Amino acid sequence: MLQEEPYLNSLQKALVYKGKIKMFISFILISFIIWFFKKFSKEYQEEIKMKIEIIDVPKSYIISSISDSILNLNLNATGFQFLYYYFLDNTIKISFQKAAYSNNIGFLEIASQFNKLQEQLLGDTQILSFFPSEIKISYQPEFSKIVPVVIPKFNLDVGYSITRVKLNPDSIIVTGPENILDNFDHVDLNYKNELPIKSNLIQKIPVIQKEKKLNYNYTEVNVELFVDLFSEKNLNIPISVSNFPKDMVLKLFPSEVELVFSSTISNLKIIKPSDFKVGFNYDSIDKGKKTAEIKLLNVPATADNIRLNPKNVFFLIRN
Repeated sequence: MLQEEPYLNSLQKALVYKGKIKMFISFILISFIIWFFKKFSKEYQEEIKMKIEIIDVPKSYIISSISDSILNLNLNATGFQFLYYYFLDNTIKISFQKAAYSNNIGFLEIASQFNKLQEQLLGDTQILSFFPSEIKISYQPEFSKIVPVVIPKFNLDVGYSITRVKLNPDSIIVTGPENILDNFDHVDLNYKNELPIKSNLIQKIPVIQKEKKLNYNYTEVNVELFVDLFSEKNLNIPISVSNFPKDMVLKLFPSEVELVFSSTISNLKIIKPSDFKVGFNYDSIDKGKKTAEIKLLNVPATADNIRLNPKNVFFLIRN
C-alpha cells in the first residue's frame, strides 16, 4: 500500500499539469479569436488591385486587347471586407456599353460607371479613388469558321486494329478574330489514356483550346472507337493481262502471285481469292524488258496492308 502512494501522487501531479496546459492553450485560442474579430472589424483605408472584366460586349464584336487589365481602387472598408476582396473575389465588371468607340477602338471613362462599381462591393465599402481613370479597348468583328475534329492517336493492344471511329460532333464552330481563324484549320482532342485498347471505347474527350481568343461551340467530343482482333491471310491469285492481242500467245512466269493481307478475324473467314484481281495492261508495258509490274486491280474494302510476292512477272510472247 505504501508503494502505491508515490505512484498515485505522480499521477495526480501529471493530471494537474495536463489540465493547466489545456487551460493555457484555450486561453491563448480565445484571446486570439477576440483579437482577430476586434482587429478585422475596424475600418481601414487600403489600395487593392482588382481584375477588370469587360461585360455587355455586342455579340458581333470581340475584345482583342485592353490598355489596363487591373483597376487600382483606394477603399474604405473593414478588415473582413478586405480579406474577401483579397482572397475570394477580386474581379470588377465594367460595361462596354458606356464606351465611346469608333474604328475598332473604344474609350471607357471609369467615372461614368462609378455607381455600378460601388454596387459590386460589399456592404458599406466606399470607393475613395481609382486608377486608371480611362481604359482603351481594341475590338474587332467576330468571325466564325467550321473546322473538323482530328481523330486522336490510340494505343492499341497487340493484334488489334481500328475498324471504325465515330465522332459526335465531327466538326466544331469556332468564333474569334479573323486573323487567327485564317490559320486555324482543325481541332485536336486531349486524349491521355495510355493503356493499350483491346475493346470498344465510348468516351467524352475534351477539346484542346489552343487559342484563348477563340470560342468553341463544343468543349468536348463524344468518341466511339470500334476495334477488332486482326490477323493475316495468304492467297494465291492468278495474274490477268488486259488488251493482249488474241492472235498471240502469252506465257507468264509465275502465272500467279502470293497475296498477303490483314483483316479482322471475322472478315478473314469470308474473303475469297476471287475478291482480288491482280495483273497489268499489255499496252502500257515495255515489251523489250520482258518483265511487267503487277498491280492491284480489285481489292475488297475490308482488306488492309496488302503485299504481293513477287511484285514483277516475266513473260514470253509467241505468235
